[in-house]
Amino acid sequence: MVKGLRRWEWGELPSYNGFVHQERVRGWQLLHLLIDNGWAQRGATCCISGQTTQLRLHSENYYDWHPYTLAHSIHLVLHARFRQPVAWRRIVDRYAVTGEEWFARLSLVPVELAGELRAKHGPQIADIFARAPIPEGISVPSRQICRTE
Repeated sequence: MVKGLRRWEWGELPSYNGFVHQERVRGWQLLHLLIDNGWAQRGATCCISGQTTQLRLHSENYYDWHPYTLAHSIHLVLHARFRQPVAWRRIVDRYAVTGEEWFARLSLVPVELAGELRAKHGPQIADIFARAPIPEGISVPSRQICRTE
């Protein structure tokens, strides 16, 4: 039996990398649909620190379904990096080896990745459920997908 989409039960998410609340929730819904049904695996360790407890999934690009697994404490600091860049730099300085790691290259000022992706690939890129690796024959109830309202 296929597990359906999770429902967002928390408050409104702020825009991140230009992705609005609904886009972020749709990304969250898709990730959990894939994981809950065994079509994707959740990482077992933080990809920055190697920690194995209190793990969260993080997306820089909500039009993609390949999240980073992060320790909760690192995830919180990552999202606060625009307001508290010194704390983020401490994490980067502690864990980056080459400085080319994805997390070491993150901007300390907000970026408009969503708009850049829509300009490059067209507005259809935002329809992640149409492009997701959901097995053939499985339909996702569209009424359960978070919509702009």
